[in-house]
Amino acid sequence: MDLTGRLTNLQFIVTDGRKRLLSGGRKRGCFIPVAGDMENPARVIICEGWATGCTLTEDEPAVLVLAAIDAGNLGPVALAVCRHWPSAGLVIAGDDDRLTAGNPGATKAKAAAIASGALLALPQWLWRMRPST
Repeated sequence: MDLTGRLTNLQFIVTDGRKRLLSGGRKRGCFIPVAGDMENPARVIICEGWATGCTLTEDEPAVLVLAAIDAGNLGPVALAVCRHWPSAGLVIAGDDDRLTAGNPGATKAKAAAIASGALLALPQWLWRMRPST
Protein backbone atom coordinates (compact mmCIF):
# COMPACT_ATOMS: atom_id res chain seq x y z
CA MET A 1 0.00 0.00 0.00
CA ASP A 2 1.01 3.63 -0.16
CA LEU A 3 0.83 6.26 2.58
CA THR A 4 -2.69 7.28 1.56
CA GLY A 5 -3.85 3.74 2.41
CA ARG A 6 -4.33 2.77 -1.23
CA LEU A 7 -3.60 -0.84 -2.16
CA THR A 8 -1.01 -0.72 -4.95
CA ASN A 9 0.02 -4.35 -5.44
CA LEU A 10 -0.12 -7.86 -4.00
CA GLN A 11 2.79 -10.11 -3.08
CA PHE A 12 2.56 -13.87 -3.37
CA ILE A 13 5.00 -16.26 -1.71
CA VAL A 14 5.15 -19.66 -3.41
CA THR A 15 5.94 -22.91 -1.64
CA ASP A 16 9.66 -22.80 -2.53
CA GLY A 17 9.99 -19.34 -0.95
CA ARG A 18 10.09 -17.27 -4.14
CA LYS A 19 8.16 -14.02 -3.95
CA ARG A 20 6.17 -12.52 -6.79
CA LEU A 21 4.34 -9.21 -7.22
CA LEU A 22 1.45 -8.65 -9.62
CA SER A 23 2.62 -7.47 -13.02
CA GLY A 24 1.89 -3.78 -13.52
CA GLY A 25 1.39 -3.05 -9.83
CA ARG A 26 3.29 -0.24 -8.10
CA LYS A 27 6.04 -1.05 -5.58
CA ARG A 28 8.35 2.00 -5.39
CA GLY A 29 7.71 3.91 -2.17
CA CYS A 30 5.01 1.43 -1.15
CA PHE A 31 5.11 -1.12 1.65
CA ILE A 32 3.38 -3.92 3.53
CA PRO A 33 2.08 -2.68 6.89
CA VAL A 34 3.11 -5.23 9.52
CA ALA A 35 1.88 -3.70 12.78
CA GLY A 36 1.41 -0.43 14.62
CA ASP A 37 -0.47 2.84 14.52
CA MET A 38 -0.52 4.40 11.06
CA GLU A 39 -2.37 7.51 12.25
CA ASN A 40 0.34 9.21 14.28
CA PRO A 41 3.34 6.98 14.99
CA ALA A 42 6.06 8.12 17.36
CA ARG A 43 8.56 5.76 15.74
CA VAL A 44 8.63 3.83 12.46
CA ILE A 45 10.82 0.84 11.67
CA ILE A 46 11.26 -0.03 8.01
CA CYS A 47 12.60 -3.45 7.06
CA GLU A 48 12.74 -5.49 3.86
CA GLY A 49 10.27 -8.32 4.33
CA TRP A 50 7.09 -9.14 6.19
CA ALA A 51 8.63 -11.99 8.22
CA THR A 52 11.41 -9.72 9.46
CA GLY A 53 8.76 -7.14 10.33
CA CYS A 54 6.89 -9.71 12.41
CA THR A 55 10.06 -10.44 14.39
CA LEU A 56 10.69 -6.74 14.95
CA THR A 57 7.10 -6.29 16.14
CA GLU A 58 7.65 -8.93 18.82
CA ASP A 59 10.47 -6.80 20.25
CA GLU A 60 8.80 -3.41 19.63
CA PRO A 61 5.00 -3.91 19.86
CA ALA A 62 4.20 -0.19 20.16
CA VAL A 63 6.12 0.82 17.02
CA LEU A 64 4.82 1.10 13.47
CA VAL A 65 6.63 -1.52 11.39
CA LEU A 66 6.57 -1.38 7.59
CA ALA A 67 8.05 -3.94 5.18
CA ALA A 68 9.51 -2.28 2.08
CA ILE A 69 9.30 -5.53 0.06
CA ASP A 70 12.99 -5.52 -0.91
CA ALA A 71 16.29 -3.77 -0.21
CA GLY A 72 15.99 -1.50 -3.23
CA ASN A 73 12.74 -0.06 -1.92
CA LEU A 74 14.05 0.83 1.58
CA GLY A 75 15.18 4.30 0.44
CA PRO A 76 11.96 5.29 -1.38
CA VAL A 77 9.83 4.11 1.57
CA ALA A 78 12.05 5.90 4.09
CA LEU A 79 11.85 9.18 2.19
CA ALA A 80 8.06 8.88 1.84
CA VAL A 81 7.75 8.19 5.59
CA CYS A 82 9.92 11.24 6.39
CA ARG A 83 7.63 13.48 4.34
CA HIS A 84 4.43 11.95 5.75
CA TRP A 85 5.44 11.80 9.45
CA PRO A 86 8.29 14.31 9.84
CA SER A 87 8.29 14.15 13.65
CA ALA A 88 8.40 10.33 13.87
CA GLY A 89 11.68 8.67 14.79
CA LEU A 90 12.83 6.48 11.92
CA VAL A 91 14.88 3.28 12.00
CA ILE A 92 16.00 1.27 8.98
CA ALA A 93 16.37 -2.39 9.98
CA GLY A 94 18.49 -3.88 7.22
CA ASP A 95 19.20 -7.46 6.30
CA ASP A 96 22.81 -8.59 6.40
CA ASP A 97 23.40 -10.49 3.17
CA ARG A 98 27.04 -11.03 4.04
CA LEU A 99 27.28 -14.14 1.87
CA THR A 100 26.05 -12.24 -1.21
CA ALA A 101 28.51 -10.16 -3.22
CA GLY A 102 28.27 -6.50 -2.19
CA ASN A 103 25.99 -7.31 0.74
CA PRO A 104 22.94 -5.63 -0.85
CA GLY A 105 20.78 -5.76 2.30
CA ALA A 106 23.26 -3.86 4.46
CA THR A 107 24.42 -1.59 1.62
CA LYS A 108 20.91 -0.47 0.64
CA ALA A 109 19.85 -0.11 4.29
CA LYS A 110 22.83 2.14 5.02
CA ALA A 111 22.08 4.28 1.94
CA ALA A 112 18.41 4.58 2.98
CA ALA A 113 19.40 5.61 6.51
CA ILE A 114 21.79 8.26 5.22
CA ALA A 115 19.27 9.63 2.70
CA SER A 116 16.48 9.87 5.27
CA GLY A 117 18.47 10.77 8.39
CA ALA A 118 17.29 7.55 10.04
CA LEU A 119 19.00 5.31 12.53
CA LEU A 120 20.43 2.09 11.10
CA ALA A 121 20.03 -1.34 12.70
CA LEU A 122 21.79 -4.41 11.31
CA PRO A 123 22.00 -7.94 12.72
CA GLN A 124 24.99 -8.60 14.90
CA TRP A 125 26.76 -11.84 14.19
CA LEU A 126 28.44 -13.66 17.02
CA TRP A 127 31.40 -15.80 16.10
CA ARG A 128 32.48 -18.73 18.18
CA MET A 129 36.13 -19.66 17.90
CA ARG A 130 37.04 -23.30 17.93
CA PRO A 131 39.79 -24.12 20.38
CA SER A 132 42.99 -25.11 18.64
CA THR A 133 44.09 -28.69 19.11
